[in-house]
Amino acid sequence: MNEGEELARLVREIRETVKIMLAVQTPELPRPKVAHDAAATRELAQWSMRVYAYSLLCQFREVLDSTLLLFDSGHVPAVFLCCRSLFEMAAHSYYTKKRATDHIKKEDYSAAWNFMLGINQGSRYMKEKYEKLPPIELVEGPHISQVINGFNEYFKEHGDNEAREKYSFLSEFCHPNSFAFTNHIDFSEKKDDVVVTFAKPSPKNCIQVLPDAWFSSMPLLFSLNKLLEACGDKTLNGAVHEFIRIFGPGAEER
Repeated sequence: MNEGEELARLVREIRETVKIMLAVQTPELPRPKVAHDAAATRELAQWSMRVYAYSLLCQFREVLDSTLLLFDSGHVPAVFLCCRSLFEMAAHSYYTKKRATDHIKKEDYSAAWNFMLGINQGSRYMKEKYEKLPPIELVEGPHISQVINGFNEYFKEHGDNEAREKYSFLSEFCHPNSFAFTNHIDFSEKKDDVVVTFAKPSPKNCIQVLPDAWFSSMPLLFSLNKLLEACGDKTLNGAVHEFIRIFGPGAEER
């Protein structure tokens, strides 16, 4: 399979994945009637986990669909930005699933609630800017480096830093540096001079990042499904089964 055929296959697989995710019907989630100053209950902790799972699913599938729209219209640099975002969300889902479900298994609902509070409402910007404004309790979520380092566990058969290396590679295309610049320039020799010419990036360049965009769908979908199952919610079971049916037995959670 040549590079053009590989790119076409990837785009088809991403389109199928978007269809699977968009078919998921998100439910209404009324907050359990637990006072804000009362101890967290199992129901409240699980509610916060479900709110997160569906929020992230909605964000991920919109960005994944946007990636296709940008690719189809030839907006190559924006495709690179989306792919890094998709990888971040996949890492975040894995990080959150592992820690939140661990709290639930231990029946430590206060710990689960406090953890999810940072996940759902945490903002470093808000905490630094408004932390001196009582009586609002401001929290900060996990730093992306912490999330990515936790995601290394998902790739453990490939080494200790696989996720960090993938994320670093994706990030290089999102900064004003050589990785991003080379999408726009071409070097040619004219007589004794080297001449740089500028052009609109080719969609073929997306072969560098679309594999990670599609791959990110797998840990995200499986992680969110496990998170919801820990809440007794099997809404994503159908999407997981459809994903495995289309992409084969290799599409399994690790």
